[in-house]
Amino acid sequence: MKLKRMTALAMAAVIAAGTLATGCGSGLKADAVVATVNGKEISLGLANCLAQYTAVTYDTYYMQYFGADMWTRDTGGTTMTDSVKENTLEQLEEYYLLEEHMGDYGVTLSADDTAAIEKAAAQFFSDNTEEALKAMGATEEYVKEMLRLGTLQKKMRDAIVADVDKNVPDEECAQKTISYVRVSKSAGSTDDAEKKDEASAAKEAKEKAQKILDAAQSGSQEDPLKAAAEKEEATVSTCSYGKNDLEESEEVTPPLDIEALKAADKLKEKELSKNLIETDKYYYIVRMDSLFDEEATENERKSIISERERERYTETVDGYKASADWTVDAKVWEPVNFETIYTRPQSATGADAGAASGAAATP
Repeated sequence: MKLKRMTALAMAAVIAAGTLATGCGSGLKADAVVATVNGKEISLGLANCLAQYTAVTYDTYYMQYFGADMWTRDTGGTTMTDSVKENTLEQLEEYYLLEEHMGDYGVTLSADDTAAIEKAAAQFFSDNTEEALKAMGATEEYVKEMLRLGTLQKKMRDAIVADVDKNVPDEECAQKTISYVRVSKSAGSTDDAEKKDEASAAKEAKEKAQKILDAAQSGSQEDPLKAAAEKEEATVSTCSYGKNDLEESEEVTPPLDIEALKAADKLKEKELSKNLIETDKYYYIVRMDSLFDEEATENERKSIISERERERYTETVDGYKASADWTVDAKVWEPVNFETIYTRPQSATGADAGAASGAAATP
């Protein structure tokens, strides 16, 4: 799991619910050294505070899907608690290694940066109750340090990727866009008593798909494919793809079955497939909407640049880590847990969460 990188604006109000546990803010020896990186000592208090703040996001967004036991549920020999704790320490290692190399890139924290950190920290303490702050182990020292490190990481990332090649020619990122209807061959039910014979289900799927194709080919509506699909209670979807998506490779996951994309790629603009396209699980009807989708192409160009930046940043940080002297005291870190359930205030959930917490840069 990747954690969000904090910037000077990325602290939102939280609510602590339930009974405070010793694994949270209270009961821990905050000044104990949980890890060191190149001689720099990292306190348990700081690491715990960052871990607990991360737990806020997980409680808010994931508990509704995974349930109240999500922190302790075993998933292949590990738990979400283990993952968040491991990533928290790795994040702190990364932060302090980046700080060591600020001089390499001429990065400094300006007076404006410091002022923004002070303001964000003050707002955070103003917005939160003593109960929530105690549960997180959030002191002024730790919150300001978290914000400082997050701000530094953002500035270092920008500097590291500043000279990444941003020239992406059209032939590398060009995207075509199709509309398609997909009809599943599956019987659908997992109840053996009700499940249809798979062959019968596939036959029905083919008949349904053929009805849609025939109606779309002969339709006179503004969008005959949509009208034909709706008549058969099916849905028209869209998909953009590029040349790389047509190559069968373990490194590339195409947005649609590759057989469907290859068939679509033979169509002219606005042309509808003349025959059904069959794959292992589906029947497809496709229409070529655009042989060069400008908006999708620009999005792909940005995605390629973003991936180049991510690779540069990751390679740089991994290089720092490879030569770093990094140690963790597992016994000191062991008591940290997420037994206190955190939520965000109602105004900072859903669509408002991003506005409340600010932008986060993730390498």
